[in-house]
Amino acid sequence: MEEGALGRIGKINVLELNGGYRQMGRQYGELFKSRLEGFYESAVNGYFIKKEHFPYLKILALSRLLFRSYPSEFKEMFTGMNETSKLGISKLVMLDQLNAFELIRNQGIGRCSNISAWGDYSASGKLIIGRNFDQPEHFKKFNEFLTIVIFSPDDGIPTMNIGYAGQVGINSAMNERGVFIANNEAPVIKGDTIDISAPNVLLKELEFLMGSSDLSDLDRHIKSAKTNCPIIVSAADTKSARTYEWTASGLKRAPEIGGGFIVTTNHFTDPSWGRPSPGPHAYGMTEERSANLISLGREHKGKIDVKKMRDLLDIGLNEGGAAHSDKTIFKMVVAPAELRIWLKIPEYQDWTEVDLRKLFVKRMAIK
Repeated sequence: MEEGALGRIGKINVLELNGGYRQMGRQYGELFKSRLEGFYESAVNGYFIKKEHFPYLKILALSRLLFRSYPSEFKEMFTGMNETSKLGISKLVMLDQLNAFELIRNQGIGRCSNISAWGDYSASGKLIIGRNFDQPEHFKKFNEFLTIVIFSPDDGIPTMNIGYAGQVGINSAMNERGVFIANNEAPVIKGDTIDISAPNVLLKELEFLMGSSDLSDLDRHIKSAKTNCPIIVSAADTKSARTYEWTASGLKRAPEIGGGFIVTTNHFTDPSWGRPSPGPHAYGMTEERSANLISLGREHKGKIDVKKMRDLLDIGLNEGGAAHSDKTIFKMVVAPAELRIWLKIPEYQDWTEVDLRKLFVKRMAIK
């Protein structure tokens, strides 16, 4: 078998891939075959088709259409995944695009919340990132398929991504240099373009991380690309963070709170967009979550460390925080300078430390 490894940290799957894109795909398909099959049956067949009555032919047509615009190297990766898993390219793309299908089915899906604190706001001055990843409550049934994947390409920087089995496009990811990306859904309003001919932005972001040594590199990559749908991107390196508000027609860097503090939820905050305010209770109470987190940041200014960030993420929306007790799939705290993350999957896995230095070094040592 080509190089690659499958393990666990607590209950969390860890999949380590190495080599060219097709080789990494073959490793993915071979090592994760049963989980890919199981997740397809649970999520696509069980949830979308049987529970939500999302027509299979519509999912199939969307998958085939989306795959046409995949960057060539990722077409190679999915070809390799199919060669060893035998699941079929269309079914593999369905798993990769699961969040997109849910967004099509339910425009009000967005509920994720991110916090970045450094400078005057963190206890050490170093950057600490917190993230609540939220999805519909039914997605809690998929906890066993949550996976940390380490991509170590021959021609790029090793990069970690957290998502479900088969999801190659970025959810929450960081590379071996401490460059980080997390995506939040943005409201799709009248006049927004969904450009299915543009390369899939979540896959392009993984490509960006494999080629970025710092936030300046990442910024150049993002500014030179297009997104195929409205999206909000939290980006960081070991020193600082920023948020991009991105549509098929343009890109803006979101306004920031001075001193080293950024909050990101599910609405555009730059007034020059001219987009309407979401209003009370919209998009999982995005404005209320943002206001709550800004208030918490000011209250704990200069005191935010890993433990404090974990505490802030655990504060419920009704208690002045941003967590949805029924919809938060996982929580994560990231220390980019240390290449460490802490993960919590409510009702499944308590806070668990993951030392990415060990995973990145292990993969690099094989080359």
